[in-house]
Amino acid sequence: MTLQTVVRRADPEFVWEDVVDPTTEELSQLAQRYGLQPTSVNDCLDPEHLPKFEQFEGYAFAIIRAFDERSGRACTTVQELTRKIAIFYGPAFLLTVHRREQAWLTALLDRIRNEHQQKPAARGSDGVQAHLLTQLLNAALDSYLHPLELVEARIDAFEEAVFSGGDTAKQSFAAGLREIHLLKRQVTLIKRLLWRTVDVVQRMTPLSGKSVSLFRDVQENLESFHFYVDEMLDDANTLLTIQLSLASHRTGEVMRVLTVFSVFFLPLTFVVGVYGMNFEFMPELHSRWGYPVVLAAMGLVTLAIYLWFRRNGWLRE
Repeated sequence: MTLQTVVRRADPEFVWEDVVDPTTEELSQLAQRYGLQPTSVNDCLDPEHLPKFEQFEGYAFAIIRAFDERSGRACTTVQELTRKIAIFYGPAFLLTVHRREQAWLTALLDRIRNEHQQKPAARGSDGVQAHLLTQLLNAALDSYLHPLELVEARIDAFEEAVFSGGDTAKQSFAAGLREIHLLKRQVTLIKRLLWRTVDVVQRMTPLSGKSVSLFRDVQENLESFHFYVDEMLDDANTLLTIQLSLASHRTGEVMRVLTVFSVFFLPLTFVVGVYGMNFEFMPELHSRWGYPVVLAAMGLVTLAIYLWFRRNGWLRE
């Protein structure tokens, strides 16, 4: 376990401790020190727990999830894409628990530690706690920004490839459906997490006081991100629909070509079949000009079909 004190004040008394990868026994000792309920500690140990908020006597417990910068392009589960942060906070303490170091959180803790060492905030414990909590929530939310921008760039690249035509579009279709499906699952998961986080922040927001505006700002940021993700999900669904429509269109083009060829050869096959029956009494069977006449008749039939198709515009691309 790695335990570091981020902020410590004596008047009024307040401490923020950040805990990384505690064992069950170490977490139990922390729970005894801060008077935490076993149910919240059990939720803290669950790596796949979704964002939640609970109010207990003397403290509150919240879980948020931040984007994992180490996640791969093919990750589509909660545990693969995000990392959980458990937050316990009471009148005189703030305790954050997580399983692994995260770059955005490390940067935030260093910045807050330096700020309070250089110039301690002249606020009461409630004001300091609200200020730190909202900074933590905003930083966790900002961890989604760069990944979402990358997803948007990938969607734009697919759109450009799809409408570019030629071999690029065919190659895009060959590998694009699975990629778009992965993007859709990622965006859907992020949207669900952000929506649950909106509920968490709403329940964390106090009913009155100066800190209400800080939490309202977090809510506005969350709603903006949720709207951004919602638009991106619509784009992914539209792109997936376009890909499937293009597949149907290409299949229709192939069937159109095959139908044209079959229509050309169907009457010719009929004529050949008639003259291939080898009956004794057949017209032009012993005629010198029978073979050229039949070929000429077949040519005229083909020409008539071609002119008919062209007149109706069925041979155009």
